[in-house]
Amino acid sequence: MIGAGVAGLVATAVLTQAGVYTQCLEARDRVGGRVFTIHDPLAPLPAELGAEFIHGRPPEIWDLITREGLAVRERNGRFVHMERGQVQSEEHAGESMHRLFSDLEAEAARGPDRTFAEFLDRSSYSDAVKLRATGYVEGFNAARKEIIGIASLAQDAQAADRIDGDRSFTLLDGYDSVVSSLIRGIQGGNEVIRLNSVVETVEWKPGSATVHIRSRIDGRRETFRCAQVIVTVPLGVLQASPDNDGAIRFDPEPADSLSTARSLAFGHAVRVTLRFDTAFWEQNDAPSGVGFIYSHTPLFPTWWTQASMITGWSAGPAADGLLGRPGPEIIAQSVAALEQILGRKAPEVRAAYFHDWSGDPFSRGAYSYVPAEQIPARQRLAQPVCQTLYFAGEATNLSGHGSTVHGAIESGRRAAQQIIGGARTR
Repeated sequence: MIGAGVAGLVATAVLTQAGVYTQCLEARDRVGGRVFTIHDPLAPLPAELGAEFIHGRPPEIWDLITREGLAVRERNGRFVHMERGQVQSEEHAGESMHRLFSDLEAEAARGPDRTFAEFLDRSSYSDAVKLRATGYVEGFNAARKEIIGIASLAQDAQAADRIDGDRSFTLLDGYDSVVSSLIRGIQGGNEVIRLNSVVETVEWKPGSATVHIRSRIDGRRETFRCAQVIVTVPLGVLQASPDNDGAIRFDPEPADSLSTARSLAFGHAVRVTLRFDTAFWEQNDAPSGVGFIYSHTPLFPTWWTQASMITGWSAGPAADGLLGRPGPEIIAQSVAALEQILGRKAPEVRAAYFHDWSGDPFSRGAYSYVPAEQIPARQRLAQPVCQTLYFAGEATNLSGHGSTVHGAIESGRRAAQQIIGGARTR
C-alpha cells in the first residue's frame, strides 16, 4: 500500500481483516493525507488544514460516525454576499442559480460534453448570475471554468442529491477522529503502517513487484517485495515527472494508467484559518448569524465562521496569485482580504493555521476534477494493471463523489476488494 490517507487506510483495513498481509507505506510523518487537523489548546475548536466538511450523509462516513459515536454538528448560519462591508441584495439569485444548474444538467444529458465556460457562453443568463455561478463552480471544485466539463458537474450534482449533499456537517473532535477510527479497523494497527517512508520506484511485472523506499529520517533505502501494489497517492503526485521530489517512478511505466491520470485535472486551493479573541465580524452593525461569506475579491473571496475562528478560501484561478508564496505572506493576504470584504480593520490575529498543499511534494495540490470529454477517465484509472498495480484515491471514485473524503473511502474499499476478488478467482 502506498499512502496512508483515508483511501490507503480503508484499503489496508479491508485487506488485513481478510487475512491478507499488508504493509502501508507513508511518506509523511503522520497519517491522514489531505485530512490534517490541528488541536490547539487555546482554540475553541480543532483547526482543519485540509478536509473539513462532511458533504451530506454519505454512508462511508456516517456508518463510521454511528459505529464510533463521533460527535457531529450540522453547519447552519446565513450565506451572505458582502463587498466592502455592505451586504449585497440578491433577490431571486437563488432561483436563478437553481435554473442555471438545472439547465446544465439537461444540456449534459443531451451532450456533447462542454466546458462550463462554453455552457455559460451559450446561455442567456445575466452577467451577474454567470459571475456568481463561476465563483461557485471554480471555488467549490478548485477548478477552471475553461477546463471543467459539464458532464462531470451534472454527475456530481446528481450523486450529491442522493445523499442530501446540500447539507454540511463538521466533526466536533476534528476530522482526524475519522482517521483514528479507520486505524482502529486495521488488524495489527499502527504496526502495519510505516511513516517517513518515501516510495521512489516500483519495479513490477505481472504477479510481483519490488517497491524501493527511502527513509526521510536518515536517508536509508530499503526494498519491499509483494504480489500487488495499491497506489493511493494524490493525482498531482501521479502526474508529476518521476524526477520530481515525492514522485514515483514505475518500471516499466503503466502507460495507459499514467496517461489517463494526466487527462484528469488537479486543482489548487489555499485556505487560511484565523483565530481572534472574539467573532468581531458579528459586532456593531454587522449582520448576525453569518455562517458563510462570499465576495468578488480576487483573493480569498469565500469565508466561513466557527466561534471566534474564520476560514478564508481561495481556489481555482483565485489561488493563482498565492501559489509559491511564503506562508506569512499568504496569511497577511488573507487578513487584508477579510478586512476589505468586511469594510473594517481586523483586531489582532491570535493564531493562523495554514498548510501549503500545492507546495507539498506529497500532494501537489488540492483535489481532482474532470475536464470536458474526459468523463470515462476515472473509470479507466480505477482498472487494475495486470492484476498487479491498483489505483485508489478520490480521483478514482466512480460514483460521482470524486474530490471528497467519502469518495476516497469508497475507492480504497473498491481497490482492496479487487485484490481479494482476484485472489479468489485464481
